[in-house]
Amino acid sequence: MKKEYFKKGICLVLVLMMFAAVMTVLSHQVKNGRKTDVLLPVVEDIPVYVECEKGETLEVALLPKEDFEAGGLWLLLVNISGESRGTVHASVRDEEGNVLTDQVIPVETITPGEWFEIPAGMSLQAGRTYTFSFTADGSEPYFMRIPMEEAAKALPLEETVIRKGEVLESGISLGISRVTPQAVTFGQIFYFSVPVSVMLLVLGVILILFGRERVRGWTDRVPAAAFFAKYGNDLFLILLFAGICISIYSRAYLKGVYITSDSAGYLREAVNLVNGNGFSYDGLAGYDSWFANWPILYPAMIAAVMKITGGDAYLASKILSMAVVGMILLLLRRCFKKDAWFYALCVTNIGFLSLTYYTWSEIPFMLFLLGFSLTLAKILKEERPGRGWYVLLGCLGLMCFLTRYYGIFVWIVTGAYLLVLLGKYRKEREVRTLKKAVCLAASALVSGCASLAYLLMNKLANGMASGVSRSMWWDDYEKLTNDLIESLLVEIFNVFSLQVPALVEEFPYNMKVLFLAVVFAVLISFIWKNLRIFTRESVLITMAVLYYVIFIGIRYVSSMDTFYFRFFEPGSFLFCMGMAGLLLPYLRGKKGFYCFGGAVGALILIAVVSVFESGGMDTGRSYYESLTGNWDAAYEEIPQKSVIIFNDIDFRSSYYRPDVVDGTINPEDTFEGIKDRYYGSDYLCIRSDFARVMLEEGEYEESVREKLSEGLEGLGEEAEFVIVSLGEKEE
Repeated sequence: MKKEYFKKGICLVLVLMMFAAVMTVLSHQVKNGRKTDVLLPVVEDIPVYVECEKGETLEVALLPKEDFEAGGLWLLLVNISGESRGTVHASVRDEEGNVLTDQVIPVETITPGEWFEIPAGMSLQAGRTYTFSFTADGSEPYFMRIPMEEAAKALPLEETVIRKGEVLESGISLGISRVTPQAVTFGQIFYFSVPVSVMLLVLGVILILFGRERVRGWTDRVPAAAFFAKYGNDLFLILLFAGICISIYSRAYLKGVYITSDSAGYLREAVNLVNGNGFSYDGLAGYDSWFANWPILYPAMIAAVMKITGGDAYLASKILSMAVVGMILLLLRRCFKKDAWFYALCVTNIGFLSLTYYTWSEIPFMLFLLGFSLTLAKILKEERPGRGWYVLLGCLGLMCFLTRYYGIFVWIVTGAYLLVLLGKYRKEREVRTLKKAVCLAASALVSGCASLAYLLMNKLANGMASGVSRSMWWDDYEKLTNDLIESLLVEIFNVFSLQVPALVEEFPYNMKVLFLAVVFAVLISFIWKNLRIFTRESVLITMAVLYYVIFIGIRYVSSMDTFYFRFFEPGSFLFCMGMAGLLLPYLRGKKGFYCFGGAVGALILIAVVSVFESGGMDTGRSYYESLTGNWDAAYEEIPQKSVIIFNDIDFRSSYYRPDVVDGTINPEDTFEGIKDRYYGSDYLCIRSDFARVMLEEGEYEESVREKLSEGLEGLGEEAEFVIVSLGEKEE
């Protein structure tokens, strides 16, 4: 016994000595310790560029606000295609003309739209001006234009951009690495080395004192496996929901704004709904407009969230996205029970996550589409489904349509299954099969007629069933087909949360088609082997495939945007759900399967923590609040109920001032004609420099020139807009 205690004592001493040695090393300071902070301005997701013409030098005067060491410059360039060749030449000189850094970079090594560093060791002093010169040879890259106030917030220097001798009023996508001396220990350099060392010490001491067998017996008694078997699925769903909500709030509100022209239309209508104007998206501006370009349900949902939360339209749209994601996960939990976590992996698709950031109708559409598919599958699978399921199917079909007009395609899929049911009845003569077909047809008829009635209402109120003409414009069909190929590749890799690999991206289009053909052949073979009719997987995959086929066919005969993830993601979402159901029998029960789930859960947890660690939840500099501050300044002179002629204010703000409409003036327009055209507005606003040019040209009608002249006469030096009262309109 004494010998055993002696051995344990020796082992403890050795372990403690090893721990002391390790901690001594880890706490030792590194010589010449330095900390590097990468300071980058916020880049807006709008196409505003500073162009660099071939052979022309772009110069940026840099005036540091403080003395600091720079470890390098960071640049973000766009408009670089795979065919771009040549180099870009970047250099920095001080006031005496001394070269501080001079780099020549091959264009093909630059990834468009991503920041890259030009290494440089420079000591910059406050009050001295340094000149950054950039010349492109063999290509014409663009910098993103950065508002001066945004650049001033992010960088420890002021920049003045000079192009062709002209000083620009904005900055460029230029960042800097600031290096500061700092006492750093080895423990700080090697992440988690100190806590890991402490944990190993504790584990070693416990093993020495109590023995391996006893410790193992204790760990076996911990009901971890039983706990995760019972609650692991729900914990995963909660963690996934929290992660997506945090990502939406951070990326789409605090650090960026995802508003397109479609988004602005949805938001403008939501604001008008809250104010009691119904379908009139220009109701607050005084016009009898009719909201028909898109269905009403998505703006109505945003308006409902605005009413409940008291938030503005954009924030309400982000809260709505979070709520819809939560409803999707609840629906999966309700339908798939303990396997819901595996199906929920579909919401980690890059395309799905991107959709949650934008104010688009696709996310609620996918909720209704998933609900419709699962309800249809239940009706087809059960021998005697209750009437309520048919009512629910009809309601979900109508909601699909009221979210996106294309949603009416769900009844085409239902029609295909109706034909299968009728074929089955003809073969077996079972009354319940005929009854099911009749009830499905009735549900489709009622819901379909309601959808057609909605289109008729649009036609009567707007003149066109879907608000705008959908007739075909001229298209380059080869380019359209190439876009289709690229989009299908993106969809495949988005499923695995991956970008298209550079190797595949560089394939010529004919090789990309072969790659897609191989992938589709493998998928078809697997589906053919495992799919059974009238199952959830059958309905989900059939719905997805027909979604793709019908949409692609429509796009080739009608006008809309080209193929990209926004349009294909709802189909991909359903397809992945169906494939998950087919794969599950091969995976369920395997230890590696649940280890995979645990690894994904850990990855999500790390992703959530990293958002906080990287300042993603820092509310001190909300990008949305900063942007609305810019809008407040831009609209400061615009009175209520105005029409802005040749409006150049950020288009994303159209919902922010819904009392304002955009307008134009043609040379032949009279002032009375303008008053009649813009009958809802009380004021006409036009930038003063625009008005002066119009007067100088002398092409505009006399009454218009007279009003512009009167407005310019009393205009202050700092006023940006000429404001003309439209007064009383003639009856």
